[in-house]
Amino acid sequence: MSIAVKQRISLYTLAPKAGLNWPKLKKDLLHLSMTIYADIPTLNVLGWKPFFMQGAISVNSDIQTDVPHSEATPAKSLRVVRVTAVQRTGLQVAPMLSTGSDKVPLSGKWFRGAEESRPTVGDWVLVDAYTGALTHILPRLSLVKRLSPSGGGVQLIAANVDAAFIVTSCNTDFSPARLERYLSVVMDSGIEPVLILTKSDLAGDVEAFQDELQAQFKSIASFVVNALDEASVAPLLPWCASGQTIALLGSSGVGKSTLVNTLTGHQVQFTQSVREEDDKGRHTTTNRSLHKLPQGGVILDSPGMRELQIAEAEEGVDLLFADVDELAQMCRFNDCAHQAEPGCAVRQAVLDGGLDPRRLESYSKLKTEEAVNRESVSQRHNRERQFGKKVKASSADKHRKKALED
Repeated sequence: MSIAVKQRISLYTLAPKAGLNWPKLKKDLLHLSMTIYADIPTLNVLGWKPFFMQGAISVNSDIQTDVPHSEATPAKSLRVVRVTAVQRTGLQVAPMLSTGSDKVPLSGKWFRGAEESRPTVGDWVLVDAYTGALTHILPRLSLVKRLSPSGGGVQLIAANVDAAFIVTSCNTDFSPARLERYLSVVMDSGIEPVLILTKSDLAGDVEAFQDELQAQFKSIASFVVNALDEASVAPLLPWCASGQTIALLGSSGVGKSTLVNTLTGHQVQFTQSVREEDDKGRHTTTNRSLHKLPQGGVILDSPGMRELQIAEAEEGVDLLFADVDELAQMCRFNDCAHQAEPGCAVRQAVLDGGLDPRRLESYSKLKTEEAVNRESVSQRHNRERQFGKKVKASSADKHRKKALED
């Protein structure tokens, strides 16, 4: 048996023993020889930050930043692009690839792992310049997610967001309890929240909505706007500056798409009116998409969410209810449920009038829901990891057999 064959067999057999996936290792070695092309001026317009460059360097330190994206690159190279939309057949990205396409197909491997390992809108990714295939998702600065409506896992909403415009309207859609859910998810990701009340031009008592919003969320920036009027939305422009990525979150029919059209200066999203009998919105935005703003930032519009079950957002709940959480630290028992336990500092604050009972009720409800859903997601992740190990073991065994046959 030749030395070359022995070395080949050695790599196939030793990689699994070292806990390495040989097919993946082989691809990673290939990518180390592929120069990464990152047209920084073009990427800056899409929200690029130095943080993402560190992620690219971890793949390959050979990075060219002085080649315009419009120029063709060698076949064996990788391109940095941003995901602007996720479709059933793959991704839409920007800037456009040197092949003239903005479409990136998704192979089956991207659906085998946990949901968090899959690409979503706002992700920065590396694409093979020759095949157009997705090779890497760069590390994220932030990730907005919720418990999937179908149950079990999580649904990714947006990645690498700097600020979230949480939109509600001056009608029956207004619900502080629902806003608390959005805020918990956003704050858990380290994203700055901004509360926006729309349809001020249609409401009879705007001040009542505004007063309740400010009373419930004193420490969070909030604005009342007419989404159709440029002057009315002008106070939002500081969040739209160059390099910033904004996500729009809220129910259907609250004016998110109208707000996108006004902020961008032209119609990029189709809009419809709400049903008059119940103020319920119709789904006009059917998929998440990223749009450039005149001020230099980018904004992500997403379909309205009828429900927002939170999962893996414990820190976000604690941040939103920091006053309640601080009181909870003074309870006699670490596992105090704030019901009838002796020495409960939270219940005492309610009795003394220092804590609104509704606020305690919301806190307890969200903490319980988050804990239950987090456990459900954790169990799903464990099942996926076990399945992944079986797939990798089977793949490694096939490659060992192939090496011996060759």
